[in-house]
Amino acid sequence: MRLGSYILSLFLLIHVNVLAQTLEWFSSSTGYFYKIDFETNQLSRTKNGLPWSNLGVLSLENVEKADLISANYAVKEYKIENSDWAYLLISCTNQVYQINKKQLALKRIDETYYRGANCLSHTFYRNGILYSFGGYGFWTSTNILTKYNADGKEWLSIQAKGDVPPAITMGLTAYVPSRDRFITMGNHSVNDTDTRRQDLVDWNIYEYNFSTSEFVIQGSIELEEIKSFLEKDIARYYLFNGRYFFLLDKSGREKNYDTVYIIDVLDDFKTYCWKNTNRLVLEGAYTGNFDKALHINGDTLIWTNLSTQVSPNNVKNYRLMVNDVLREADYLGKLNQVPWYQSIIEGSFILVAIGFIVLAFFLFQKWKKKRLSKQLKIMLGENEKMLLDFLILNYTTGYISGHQIIAFFGKHKSSPESQRQFRAKMFENLTKSLRLLLGKDQILDVHTDEKDQRMFTYRLNPDVYQILKSL
Repeated sequence: MRLGSYILSLFLLIHVNVLAQTLEWFSSSTGYFYKIDFETNQLSRTKNGLPWSNLGVLSLENVEKADLISANYAVKEYKIENSDWAYLLISCTNQVYQINKKQLALKRIDETYYRGANCLSHTFYRNGILYSFGGYGFWTSTNILTKYNADGKEWLSIQAKGDVPPAITMGLTAYVPSRDRFITMGNHSVNDTDTRRQDLVDWNIYEYNFSTSEFVIQGSIELEEIKSFLEKDIARYYLFNGRYFFLLDKSGREKNYDTVYIIDVLDDFKTYCWKNTNRLVLEGAYTGNFDKALHINGDTLIWTNLSTQVSPNNVKNYRLMVNDVLREADYLGKLNQVPWYQSIIEGSFILVAIGFIVLAFFLFQKWKKKRLSKQLKIMLGENEKMLLDFLILNYTTGYISGHQIIAFFGKHKSSPESQRQFRAKMFENLTKSLRLLLGKDQILDVHTDEKDQRMFTYRLNPDVYQILKSL
């Protein structure tokens, strides 16, 4: 599903006619669902979803009904410490409300005038401050970090350093109070304007340190089961209880969330898989309302099963302790653990690549030698070829004298001047050709002959000899 289509679906789900404006949300601090009907300003609550019990009529302060949108699962409540008040945040609006259920009071405390820029953002409450990270708005995903400033009654931008994720949208995201860290992974980077970036998944696992304002990559998602879960559908469901992510995989079935993946963020991202095996089936009105059908309260997972075969008021709650779920689950490995076969595959690729490189190098050297040998045959005359062979053959025995060269070519009966000219011309042609072909300046090692000061002794330069003897 394209993200733009999903946002439209989200908006249609949370927005209804102004005359029937309602807000519904689950309060983790009380374990109740709450509902506000703005036609009557009536506040109601329920433990299981139905029936609703009326708590009374709310008094409203700075609440403009024209600014409201109806929402059933886009509302988040955050209890204010040592107080009967709680914050209410509504997705896509940036509006901040406070509610007191005992005093039956609702008031808006912000002066935000814009909306639509932070749909699907992750909101959380830390050290008395509201935060909103990332989201989707105006046809693109964002990585914007903001916090609510109570004095200015406005949201302020937070600058971050380090490995800042390109987007914080539609991934697995949570604030971990016990470590005071923000974690996000598997985010979708979306830009509807750019066809190349319509939906790219970022598999990196990011951790944000509030004290240093820095993001650090803690590896990447490697487990294929989790990658498959995050890839197949944008409208994914997950819960977080401060330590564990619970990923609920419907796997195409109409009623049954048959698989739950569990990620332990405090124990090196160890990942487990729990199979429902038809024990917990979602039926009736709640099959389309995830927040009512399934939620977590501390260490307890709660399924609300509203069967269509019985009275609408016949609601069943199924509770499972997290420890029981973990005990029944299969361990899959660490989230950022590379599969055992991947290292073998990568090692095989490396060995094959090295083999190709070695083979290519061998063939290239062989080709160079063959080419050099061919060039020597073309550029050197017969006398120079014979002289070169003679120098190579006698290299290990030491230097050869001018008399040995004259004798080798049978020129000992010629006059001394003729012998000198013969040697000089032959050595000149040889050194010129070898310098050109080998790129070496020093071709020969020449010394005065100790036995005859009028003559010289000759030997190939060691580097030149090493090259020529391998041909």
